[in-house]
Parts: sequence; structure tokens; C-alpha cells
Amino acid sequence: MSALSTATQAAHALLAEGTTAPEPTHHGINPPLNGAIVLGVLLILLFVTTRLNKDR
Repeated sequence: MSALSTATQAAHALLAEGTTAPEPTHHGINPPLNGAIVLGVLLILLFVTTRLNKDR
């Protein structure tokens, strides 16, 4: 048995032990809203960078 397959089997065994408890419900942030916010921030940074460039 190679070291990689042994490590894989050990990882699967550890992961199988942790999945027996019921997980609490978790409502994360809305991915489209998060993407829109990040896009807006990046566009603002791009605008500020291009308008305040002193090297022109």
C-alpha cells in the first residue's frame, strides 16, 4: 500500500466520524449579492485609480 492511499483512507475515516452529528442550519450570505458588492467595490477602485493617476 502506498503512502498516498494510506493517507487517503485515513482522511476518509476521519471525515466519516465527523458526519454523524446533525449539522445546524446555516444561512450564508447571498452569492449574487456578494458578487455584485465585490464588483461594485472593484469598479470604484478602478475609477479612483484611473482618475487620480499622477503619471499621465
